[in-house]
Amino acid sequence: MSSIRVEDGYFTLFNIFHTQGPEGQRRLMDQWRGLPPAHTQPGLISGNFHPSLDGKSVINYAQWESKEAYDAFRAESGTRRRFGEALAYSRMDSVPCEVIHTWEPVVELSADKPLFTVAVVVTAPAERQAEVVREMTDDDPDLGETPGYVNHAVHRGLSGEHVVKYAQWRDEESFKAFLSRPRRPSPLDGFASADLYLCRLEYVRGLA
Repeated sequence: MSSIRVEDGYFTLFNIFHTQGPEGQRRLMDQWRGLPPAHTQPGLISGNFHPSLDGKSVINYAQWESKEAYDAFRAESGTRRRFGEALAYSRMDSVPCEVIHTWEPVVELSADKPLFTVAVVVTAPAERQAEVVREMTDDDPDLGETPGYVNHAVHRGLSGEHVVKYAQWRDEESFKAFLSRPRRPSPLDGFASADLYLCRLEYVRGLA
């Protein structure tokens, strides 16, 4: 089991694979389950695979020791072959980023814990990324008292165009109840867009 912490300084990626439906999700998950443990891949900390509940995507939350280690991995012939196979029936968006903010308790990545996961990918002009970061790290002090809320981590996209929040909830019902609450207009309205992925962590390619 790995965790999400600012102090670890990992090179992190949200690799979002868009599929045509649940069959594509299953094929991706089967392919990844067949990979050897993370310790056999130099520099890999963990890969954490989340099928979305709508059947349309799979998110791999990947942690690497460095960008150089990831680039070396992508250059390997076996990696190119596996990505080619996966992209024959899916489309990938990749968001390289760094962890910049977390809410205690620390986010733990474990398929043994049946937590509901929400990934919010916010896209904005690079020159306004700092505004998005300020808004997404300005935590509501009452958040910890929100029924069903567990924790979250905020990531700054290294390209400058994205900020991503990875949040854990006890269950889907708690999150939807939170969404239904009245909320103030966002200062990001008008220049930023957000994609919401509702999913569960199903498989961890960890160090064991």
